[in-house]
Amino acid sequence: MAQVLLRSSSFLFVMLLGAVLRQTGFFGPKDYVIPMKLVLNITLPAAVITSFASYRPEPALLLCAAVGFCLNWAVLGIALLCSRGKPRSVRAVWLNSVPGYNIGAFALPFVQSFLSPAGVVSCCLFDAGSALMCTGGTYALSGAILEGGGRISLGLIGKKLLSSRPFVTYAVLLALSLAGVAIPQPIVNFLSPLASANAFLSMMMVGMMFNVKLKAQMWKDVAGMAAVRVTMAAAAAGGCLLLPLPPEVRQAMAIASFAPVSIASTALSERAGGDPALAACVSSLTIPISVTVIIALLTLFGTL
Repeated sequence: MAQVLLRSSSFLFVMLLGAVLRQTGFFGPKDYVIPMKLVLNITLPAAVITSFASYRPEPALLLCAAVGFCLNWAVLGIALLCSRGKPRSVRAVWLNSVPGYNIGAFALPFVQSFLSPAGVVSCCLFDAGSALMCTGGTYALSGAILEGGGRISLGLIGKKLLSSRPFVTYAVLLALSLAGVAIPQPIVNFLSPLASANAFLSMMMVGMMFNVKLKAQMWKDVAGMAAVRVTMAAAAAGGCLLLPLPPEVRQAMAIASFAPVSIASTALSERAGGDPALAACVSSLTIPISVTVIIALLTLFGTL
């Protein structure tokens, strides 16, 4: 337990450091884009490749992808009900920020640091299922709902998925693993330093993105969105822990269920006509909630 708390404290320190450096002017308001590009395009794919090389997933683990996909659908349904009658600027945020999970740049570094490669791979598969929604599916559905036409662009969804390097990496590695194709060890050795940098850059990026400035009247919607996410995450995590899968796979999926909202949520909310300040606040508020719960789960898992 002491080791979990110590290593978790280092994660918290890096996040707080990123937030403090932004508030003091060391980083500009948009400087988080630099570590975001590094994480999504370099260190995260490297971490995924090295983890897949250490563990060959079984077909049964595809259940992890199904859980990630279904959880997004369930949360979107609840958000749709809770946002009825609200102005478009608010409802667009409900539909695009309440579903979606920041697994690759937030939950995965925790899993990578505390669980085995089996946990990392299952977390990646969960993220692959979730990505079907949060990188294009949710935006297309919300657009159809908000516009009232009910038309969903499958082309838009496919384009968004193919432009997501983490998702493409998951898909290619899963196909290679299921086909029995091993990743050469020299490639793993070459990418290991990049994979090791993923946790630090991810936590620094999250800290730099933290922002909770908002008009007082909007906090009711923020509280409502946070409550929906926590309730659904608790239900999903409880269900994941009961699945007939290895312990670390179940633990990784429980942690992924409590990930904060997707990195893309603010941009997608704004593009759908939502209030960007409200979306940014929701995104930031879910970070301390996720950190608290994930550290508690890791501490609990360490005592089992």
